[in-house]
Amino acid sequence: MGPWTGVVLALAEAGSDGLRSRLSTYLHPLAGRPLAWHAVSCLAALRPAPSRIVVVGGDLPLELFGDVAGEVQSVPATEAALGGALLVAGARVLVVNAAAPTAGPALDLLLRHEGDALLEGGDGAVLAAWLGAQGAERLVSRGGDLSVLRGLFGVALVPDPDGFVVRDRATLARAGGAIRDRIVRRLMDEGVSFLLPRSVLVDVDVEIGRDTVVYPGCVLEGRTTVGDETVIGPCCRIINSRVGSGVELRGFNYVSHTAIRNRAILESHARRGFDDE
Repeated sequence: MGPWTGVVLALAEAGSDGLRSRLSTYLHPLAGRPLAWHAVSCLAALRPAPSRIVVVGGDLPLELFGDVAGEVQSVPATEAALGGALLVAGARVLVVNAAAPTAGPALDLLLRHEGDALLEGGDGAVLAAWLGAQGAERLVSRGGDLSVLRGLFGVALVPDPDGFVVRDRATLARAGGAIRDRIVRRLMDEGVSFLLPRSVLVDVDVEIGRDTVVYPGCVLEGRTTVGDETVIGPCCRIINSRVGSGVELRGFNYVSHTAIRNRAILESHARRGFDDE
């Protein structure tokens, strides 16, 4: 495989979907990061990696993607900018809908195709496209509408039954659950115990040590770290904090922007820290 470019399409304007929000769809928080960040980070994690990633539209500042590996660019949603992102001489492009944050694991399937291929979600939407020059030109001519590529001669269709586009609050919540499940599964594979995994919320930047036990109803947000052999009792909320090793939070604790020393014990309903950094 030769060099390829990743393109993330953030073309919908704020208020143009079912979210009924003045905030852009792509800026809505999902596991502690903007929705569009998930699409960008999934592209960056593919192997071989893209030579660059271009985010088209959405007025998304580059600072949102500062920790993503590789070169990330942001351009406005104009025809010229779209063409500059997609029509790269000698390079194939992998185009992803920025409102499809759960498509990550299926993107690798597209890279295996020698010809053009589309990733179709369980909701019938085209989530991503793997394109050569001709397909890219067609996409530019239609203003980045991925759906126009469906049914073109020679374009393979790759199904992703679990994939979908965030269009409203219900699909945003569904995406949050899917991302949460992936985070929790990764942490369990690393040696963390969740007694009722689907009852918790864990942000993407949370780190938890081995043999730590997390009880139901817990919320771990931001850049929180938890040490080894710690017990996080039921219904605790921890925000941007460092919890040491051998700690016991006995339940219903609120810990925000602070540190809990090793082997400390917090009685139930105890509060530590403060709300602002």
